Amino acid sequence: MEYEIASGYIIKKGRLKMICETSIATRYPDVDKMGIAHHAVYPLWYEIARMEIMAKIGFPYQDMDSLGINPAMVNLNIQYLAPAYYPDSLLIKTKVKSYAPKKLELEYELFRSGETAPLSTATSFHIWTGPDMKSLNLEEKLPEIYEKIKGFNTRSLS
Repeated sequence: MEYEIASGYIIKKGRLKMICETSIATRYPDVDKMGIAHHAVYPLWYEIARMEIMAKIGFPYQDMDSLGINPAMVNLNIQYLAPAYYPDSLLIKTKVKSYAPKKLELEYELFRSGETAPLSTATSFHIWTGPDMKSLNLEEKLPEIYEKIKGFNTRSLS
């Protein structure tokens, strides 16, 4: 499927889907003796990107913590397409793939800065939970936050 990207937005069929871009520096402790980033650091990089997109949406992790809200991860699916090396500068493009009152799914693409072919792609699936760690309907509990997620996901071009 073709997308046009402009100023942090993906334009698809007359709708805008916002992209959050997160810069990551490959650190020396992230790599093996060959200078290749270990597969175990990718989930950490995607967590950093997830924290950043939630802050851009207007619901940073600090606010979630203070309200006892948690986007509990149910699934993380990563495809490793090409290696990242030390000292690569990386860019993660994150977007809301789908959402509903009790769930959130994010999509990630990891690039070496300045390149167009992704090194890795991933999706994460989350269930909103409250302080009791039971499923929570975000639209009912925090409708203003749910509207921010909805607005971040699709904005009309008109």
